[in-house]
Amino acid sequence: MNPDDLFDLAADFAQATGNAERFRTCAATSTGDDHTTNTRKASRWEAVAARRREHLRTALREALHGTVTAVPDAELPVATWQQRLVEIRAITLDNTRAVRVRYTPTQALTTGADLIACAAVTDEHSGGILAGILPAFPPRPSTDNEPAGEEETGGMTSRIEPSEDANGDGQHTSSLTHP
Repeated sequence: MNPDDLFDLAADFAQATGNAERFRTCAATSTGDDHTTNTRKASRWEAVAARRREHLRTALREALHGTVTAVPDAELPVATWQQRLVEIRAITLDNTRAVRVRYTPTQALTTGADLIACAAVTDEHSGGILAGILPAFPPRPSTDNEPAGEEETGGMTSRIEPSEDANGDGQHTSSLTHP
């Protein structure tokens, strides 16, 4: 659907909403037969507005479906405009559309930890320096042919065992198990 068609649908919805509000206001200030007539007209326009709103929503969903590719907003990539929400801000590659993802504090913390871990692993595979600053958790066992080791962590013993190359992609992962 082209932008002109979307604009027309939005204008039709706005007209129906305006008519419903106008007749509802007239009904509130009138009495007798005028009140009844304005109330009926307001109800009809509200039904028309509801149908037009759903038609507009359907058209918008069809027009905006698919994946949006965006890059972090250069000026303010993270914001806390709304209470108890953390907002990640981005913009499409052609700078025509803003993209926002809102997280609860718990979701933001979890996502942030995931981003840091992924950045460290990705950087390490490309020969970067983040892995030295942010070591992977759980720590990788030594590459010597040593048997799996055990670590003492806060009164609990964790066993670290290297995994096989399950995906055949040359990458090995470690797993942390608690006895």
